Amino acid sequence: MAGCVAALRAVHDADRYPTAWPADPAAWLDPDGLTAAWVAEVDGAIVGHVCVAAAADAAVVADTGVPADLLVAVKRLFTTPAARGRGVAAALVAAAAAGAGEGLWLDVVDGEPAVAFYERLGWRRVDTRPADWMAQDGRRRTVHVYVAP
Repeated sequence: MAGCVAALRAVHDADRYPTAWPADPAAWLDPDGLTAAWVAEVDGAIVGHVCVAAAADAAVVADTGVPADLLVAVKRLFTTPAARGRGVAAALVAAAAAGAGEGLWLDVVDGEPAVAFYERLGWRRVDTRPADWMAQDGRRRTVHVYVAP
């Protein structure tokens, strides 16, 4: 877990993801409903992470017909700045998709580079709505909900 936390720290320092550094980063990497996680390594160092967690979403159920109790969401995807541009994030998403099966979905904050990333990978937008959380500046962001191809 220490390697994941170190990689997350590098991402946070470069990109402010997560927006606020968690009081317990190891716990943040272990979200409620966690079902599986994957890491990417280069020369023994962790350079990326993704996990999936059980999470229902009405828009995803309506679009896919997958029962809510079978849905899993992509969570905590990140790659260190040094690993970017090498296909690491795409490989992590592919591993999550292969491991999760049908019913894989995620949400992405409007205007973030991740929107173009997931669309390039063939993910399909099924909803746009206000986030269910507040940003540090006190504003509610807009998120786009995507389902895996």
